[in-house]
Amino acid sequence: MFVQILSFPCLWSFHDLLIDPHNNVYVYPWSLLQIIFVFILATCFLRTFIPRPPKENPQHARTVIQALQTVLVPTCSLWPTRYIRLVERASTHGHGSASKIVVPLSMLLQDVRDGLMELRDPVCDLEDLMDGGVSAYGCYVCLSIDWKWRVHWLDRVLQGDISDDAKSWVADSSYLPADMQRVRRLAPGASPSPGLQSIINLDNKPLSHLATIQLPRGSRVTLEFTFLSSSISVLSTAHTLCMMPFLTRRFPYRLSDVFAVVSNTRNFKLTSLSNASETYANSLVAASTKLTDDPVVRKQYVDEMGIKAWRERRLMIAFEAALVRKGWLEHWEVVLVAR
Repeated sequence: MFVQILSFPCLWSFHDLLIDPHNNVYVYPWSLLQIIFVFILATCFLRTFIPRPPKENPQHARTVIQALQTVLVPTCSLWPTRYIRLVERASTHGHGSASKIVVPLSMLLQDVRDGLMELRDPVCDLEDLMDGGVSAYGCYVCLSIDWKWRVHWLDRVLQGDISDDAKSWVADSSYLPADMQRVRRLAPGASPSPGLQSIINLDNKPLSHLATIQLPRGSRVTLEFTFLSSSISVLSTAHTLCMMPFLTRRFPYRLSDVFAVVSNTRNFKLTSLSNASETYANSLVAASTKLTDDPVVRKQYVDEMGIKAWRERRLMIAFEAALVRKGWLEHWEVVLVAR
């Protein structure tokens, strides 16, 4: 009987009744019961086997937004809509769970550039965001790397250096950090040691530049360069983050490459080699602080470069400082004497 009720011909008899009014009138109630029975079964199946989306917990949502506020601060009284969506997505995990607020890196960079968001403590917060996230109120605020960044950096790694195509890609992007060499001079810690007559930053120049330098005999020159820690894998998220300060600069050299070029350069003799990462990180932090808090320096920079460029400089200096403090980037100095 049960199989007959659910069979296709029995269900189709109701359709025949609607078409042919001369059908047996006693079939109508029975066919209607069949339809109702199937509808009830389908409803029970959907409610049982198809999970419903979790409801947002208002109290948990307030906790999530408090956690987000420990890292990010909107520049106006209202949060941008896209951050509200991040909070709603994280708050659906419910009570008692360690909600993860995932902020896309490209969105953060763009919003800081546009003046919509600020980091409370840029260097410290970025240092934590890069490695596991910031823990607050039982939640985690962390960064996610967009796939386009990974593809771009992998392409540059395969090419071995920045090319014209890479430069055009950066120029067309919505976030364009510029060279920070002049900004580093704002920090007292960035000054060279007394007695050094020349400084060459290899982050902005090819290694072949050494062969073109002509200095009086006995004079000294300092080479500064930044390179990736040997513990960083090429395909890792850390590698992509380490490349951010080099958007418009050359890839960081390997230490062995610098030694090879110095050894083959007859114009100079190597006298000392030192790891200046701690001093370099402190100088970056000092430069970022002065660029932010010194009204004279801030106004001069904004007047010359524009407000968006000023925001970009501050963020990228803090970004590089966080990477150096974590040990993912290392900064070394080589002192050479002209022969």
